[in-house]
Amino acid sequence: MKQTVLKIYIQALFFGMVFSACTSTKKIKTSSGISEINYLEINDRKQYVLIRGKDINNPILLFLHGGPGASATALLRKFNHELEDDFTVVYWDQRAAGKSFSKHITKEEITVENYIKDVEWLVDYLKNRFEKEKVFLVGHSWGSRLGMYAVQRNPENYSAFVGIGQELHAYRGELLSYHYTLQKAEERGHKKALKELEEMGPPQSGHYKDMYATGFWGGVRQKHWLLKFGGERYQKTTYIDWIFSIWFSREYSFADLIRYGKGSAFSAGNIIFDEQFNDIDFFKEIQKVEVPVYFISGAYDYNTPWELVKEYVDHLSAPHKEFILFEKSGHSPVFEEPRKFNHEIRRIYNEIK
Repeated sequence: MKQTVLKIYIQALFFGMVFSACTSTKKIKTSSGISEINYLEINDRKQYVLIRGKDINNPILLFLHGGPGASATALLRKFNHELEDDFTVVYWDQRAAGKSFSKHITKEEITVENYIKDVEWLVDYLKNRFEKEKVFLVGHSWGSRLGMYAVQRNPENYSAFVGIGQELHAYRGELLSYHYTLQKAEERGHKKALKELEEMGPPQSGHYKDMYATGFWGGVRQKHWLLKFGGERYQKTTYIDWIFSIWFSREYSFADLIRYGKGSAFSAGNIIFDEQFNDIDFFKEIQKVEVPVYFISGAYDYNTPWELVKEYVDHLSAPHKEFILFEKSGHSPVFEEPRKFNHEIRRIYNEIK
């Protein structure tokens, strides 16, 4: 009996430690290096910002993660940490995302405009703190949309922008994604997928039927089948490996993983009520930018279909523009082909500096 009680106590203690464990970041030991965790008051919301690099004199690289609400800090630290050799890398959990999520955040503040203002605040902070004229901006998925807004509004702040899995056109992007998924379901004779996809029907004006009622979840189901049929990740049909990467990250605890899920659901579930979020069309809204732009897509990306990104590059006016296709990636080349991605980021910066 005593052994059983002791065993239960040890297990409870262990899981309690895992759940509430303090997080840290590995110290960079170079004389001019930086490795610090911050909670900055960005536009009246405390937000998590991790800054790491071997030399604070290196250029600033700010990464805008996807979602909204899908922090990439843990994955970037695992797959892309070598960029810290050449850049002061800024890992930011956006408003309501990851370690920035709080029960005090309101639904009303989940707006595109607030996120844009948060980017502007953070860029000004970084420029002033590190005495830099410009920031090298990289955005993934939702973050790629934020990045385009940022460089359009304040081009003087940025040396260049790299969009990964670039969001561009709500209606055409979703329509291409839907038809790809339907085609794969037909090829495989997958009755359940066919039934669900045919019932929801193709998206109308960028979203599915009854967007503000059941349509949001219709979109979720479409993305579920897209992942299963290879249009989201290259040769993978789940995110289990990435979930474990977040859990076992030095910078994240199990409690943070729970917070991650809450923040992601909260952000995605409320941003759809912002009119500025829906029905975007960068072909009309952003036809010209005044900074060099690079777009990296995966050949298996039918979340933000790569063909549409290539078309946009041909359409866009910019000092320099380039479309780069990763042959063994889906929607996230930054994590699916990290060595190639890190090499491209270095090449791009060497081109523009």
